[in-house]
Amino acid sequence: MKYFIMTVDVDPPFSSSQNFIIIKGVTYLLDLFEEYAIKATFFVPSIVAKNFPDVIKEVARKGHEIACHGLEHRPEEGTLGVNKQIYMIKTATKVIESITGIKPVGFRAPLFKANNNCWIALQKNNYIYDSSLIGFPHVGKRRICLQMKPLRVRIHNSTAEHPKSSLFELPVSTNPLLPFPLGGGWFRIFGLEWAKIGIKMNFLSQTPVVFYIHPKDIVEVRTPGLFWYNYRNTANGLRMLSKIINYVKKCKAEFLRAYDLIELFKK
Repeated sequence: MKYFIMTVDVDPPFSSSQNFIIIKGVTYLLDLFEEYAIKATFFVPSIVAKNFPDVIKEVARKGHEIACHGLEHRPEEGTLGVNKQIYMIKTATKVIESITGIKPVGFRAPLFKANNNCWIALQKNNYIYDSSLIGFPHVGKRRICLQMKPLRVRIHNSTAEHPKSSLFELPVSTNPLLPFPLGGGWFRIFGLEWAKIGIKMNFLSQTPVVFYIHPKDIVEVRTPGLFWYNYRNTANGLRMLSKIINYVKKCKAEFLRAYDLIELFKK
């Protein structure tokens, strides 16, 4: 069976003048997902949930999964000491739960930057899965995962409360030929055919595809001072994403939320 997991990283805007990117971008995505009758997983930093409560409540109301994307989306959050991460994840979790009424069980570190302490902190906060690693063969400054299917995390800091790790890792998919993550800015830069080839190759190896997108990828805006890749093809982002969904449906893949896929792998 082919599985496709659409994930949305609702990163904070660069400034308050760009708040419209969150509002418009999430609305566009919700409308698109409703048109195709699919459910997605939205990774939300607690600062976004706090500043845009009505937007995030609407995401949850429409049946999409709300997962945690850190406290303030600062790149060092997932690389701190274990006690600091336990506290930050606990705080972020409470904020998101207070707004949506649902405790998140999935996590993605800001900018995919995480160390082993992050896994320990997630287990201490009773999370079910993490999606902070980028599937092999992507290399670079971020951590990699030597396989692209969900796997149980080995945590050596076991306690009486957590004698064995119950945490799963759900790596973000890559295109094996041009090994960058499927989605986000890479999707806009390398184009539609690059993404389709990556999706097809993952399906051929019977690997679930974990695709990610941001609201800023589908809202046309040019901000002075930002690098070109922040706005390249944003005007075409929503159309491109629609074509990706159509392609996945033609491949006869099943769309799942991240949590649903982890539950399947548990069985």
